[in-house]
Amino acid sequence: MVKKISLRKQIENNGLILIALMMVVIYWAFDSIASGQALTRVLIASLVIIYGFFTQSLINSRKRALEEKERTQKQLIQSEKLAALGAVAAGVAHEVKNPLAIILQGIEYLKSALASDARLMDVSSRIEKSAVRADNIVKGLLGYARQITLRPGEGDIVPVIEESLSFVEHQLLLKHIRVVRDFAPDLPVVVMDSSQIKQVFTNLFTNAIEAMSEGGTLGIRAERANGAKGHRHLRVIVSDTGEGIPEESLRKVFDPFFTTKDERGNTGLGLSITKGIIDNHQGAIEIESEPGKGTRIMIELPAGGVAHNA
Repeated sequence: MVKKISLRKQIENNGLILIALMMVVIYWAFDSIASGQALTRVLIASLVIIYGFFTQSLINSRKRALEEKERTQKQLIQSEKLAALGAVAAGVAHEVKNPLAIILQGIEYLKSALASDARLMDVSSRIEKSAVRADNIVKGLLGYARQITLRPGEGDIVPVIEESLSFVEHQLLLKHIRVVRDFAPDLPVVVMDSSQIKQVFTNLFTNAIEAMSEGGTLGIRAERANGAKGHRHLRVIVSDTGEGIPEESLRKVFDPFFTTKDERGNTGLGLSITKGIIDNHQGAIEIESEPGKGTRIMIELPAGGVAHNA
């Protein structure tokens, strides 16, 4: 499948050159039959090939410019969405959090006072579940608002990854998920706010675990990468062998409050917060997924010096 796609891409990128070569072959065939002059044949063939290369180069350049423009527009729209959310998140969250705390405390009191009435206990439990869901949303909004403050410093990514893994160790053991690490030697240190990057990896690991309900493999790969204009970056790839994400949902995974999970209490803010943190670090995040085969999330962060880790 990969080879077919690669061949198709090559044909798309070099279509005019192939047409030019075919024209040359056809011309030479007819000209040979007509016994034309060799110099004329070579001149015309050269002009046709040069024209094909020149035109194809212009088309490819235009195509790349349009793709870059589209990608930039998508990033701008996403950034505007996140900025709008960040502008209102803190205010709304603080206004709602105090009343919610009072409601939850009141429910606890009612449950202790109504322990003998099964019907009222059921009603109280449903109210509590709704209040807890609202409280989770508020916590998500506060978490998003907090990413505005960045305290960057140079650090090694491996201890950050390992500590983030320790946060979800119990879930990994519970679901019999194998962790495969692939850390390249002499990784560059990263310019980052380590506490926020831990939140990023914790979110990604949690999502991967939830996608592998019947066990599987969580892959973590760290390697050097070259960013725009040759700047050094560190690339981390987090992969899972879970259920994957449908194509129609893949375009929306970074949108605030969008979620593919059915569990009550999920806010749909995890990947939105993750992208906001990576953007604040002047990094990049991309996601690839195929239903039934798993998901790969690639993160790139600007590199500082070189950390000599094995």
